[in-house]
Amino acid sequence: MRYAILSDIHANLEALTAVLEDISAQRIDRVLCLGDSVGYGADPTACLARLEGARALSVCGNHEWGCVGKLDIRWFSEAAGRAIEWTRDQLSFTELDALRRLPLTATEGPLTLVHGTLTHPDRFDYLIEIGQGLDSARSCRTVVCAVGHTHVPFVLEVDRRERQVRRLLTAAQELSEVRLTDDAERVRYLLNPGSVGQPRDGDPRASYAILDAADHGVGIRRIPYDIERAQAKIRHAGLPGLLADRLGVGR
Repeated sequence: MRYAILSDIHANLEALTAVLEDISAQRIDRVLCLGDSVGYGADPTACLARLEGARALSVCGNHEWGCVGKLDIRWFSEAAGRAIEWTRDQLSFTELDALRRLPLTATEGPLTLVHGTLTHPDRFDYLIEIGQGLDSARSCRTVVCAVGHTHVPFVLEVDRRERQVRRLLTAAQELSEVRLTDDAERVRYLLNPGSVGQPRDGDPRASYAILDAADHGVGIRRIPYDIERAQAKIRHAGLPGLLADRLGVGR
């Protein structure tokens, strides 16, 4: 099985469309989404429809919870909060209900999916510290734990016996691929595919990951898209201008 792993689309239809077009050429069997498909961007309804059309398996992120009232809007920055309120007004009852029913975690083949950390998925913590990686790896029953939320791609190898974390893949500007070991007793991997719709690693191109369960290969793909069109839509919708500006610099 070949899995395409997406995260943090943030209602950026131009980025999602470009990624799905690339996926169509990659012999993908299953599309997985790690949450935050809405928020920030101007096309929440269209992005949700595209994910449904791709039959994506999705978990929820903090922006989904914000839209359906499960997370206090004061938890967010001012710009993010304004975007959530705007998004809520765009979505139908059916769409909001679908977001409300998204699980915090899911399992698909060799992967466990979560937006933040596996230890406390309802807190939506950023997985940025070694200790968080060790804790999530200890909680994970599959070989790979796929996480989002930071908008920065990485692959970490966690030795559960030695309690050591090794970075295999970082936010490289070029396409990269690494091979994972199949030592399920000792090793876990933490995979962040980066962000489709709002990258924050200095590369404005859309980011997603491919995992090949047969040959244990995992890679990050960077896909160019029409950033100016996405920016124009955000401004036209009356959303905070900084949400448009940051797309051009990948921050």
